[in-house]
Amino acid sequence: MQIPYLDLVTPPASEPLTLAEAKLALRVDGSVEDGYIVSLIKAARSSAEEYLRRSLVTQSWQLQFDNYVPACVSLPKGPVQSVTFVKAIALDFGETTVSSSNYRLNAGKDQLIFNAAPIGMIIQIKYVTGFGDSTDVPYQIKQGMLAHIAAMYEGRDGNVGVPQVTKDLYAPYKVVKI
Repeated sequence: MQIPYLDLVTPPASEPLTLAEAKLALRVDGSVEDGYIVSLIKAARSSAEEYLRRSLVTQSWQLQFDNYVPACVSLPKGPVQSVTFVKAIALDFGETTVSSSNYRLNAGKDQLIFNAAPIGMIIQIKYVTGFGDSTDVPYQIKQGMLAHIAAMYEGRDGNVGVPQVTKDLYAPYKVVKI
């Protein structure tokens, strides 16, 4: 089985939580620790995305296959908003953009299904993922992130894992492979 390459093309333009939201939850006044709290927000988002196997805020990814692409491709880091392009790159490095009429997203918006698999030395699939902007991220995920941020803030002297309350809040949104 061929393992595709996955690259982040465009990172999120913002975080799901603002500095003000995190400071309110932490009951922090003043700006002395703003930089530290911003880093906790980023760490909590990254941890949430890994745990959930989802992108929270809009970002774009590129999946690349060598020589062969299956007729049905699982697109990691969903939910998938749209497919930007599918390109087939030949041995001479000439690029052909595959018409969007030759593929579609499944109903769950996590798989790309080809009418006929494209042929090329390299097949690239660029797509946009995430719930949308920060206001579109589900409330439970944001609350889970705040609980994680609080645990990291309070336990800054030690190694703090993802708290159980955070996992419980994330549970309805976690991607599970069957």
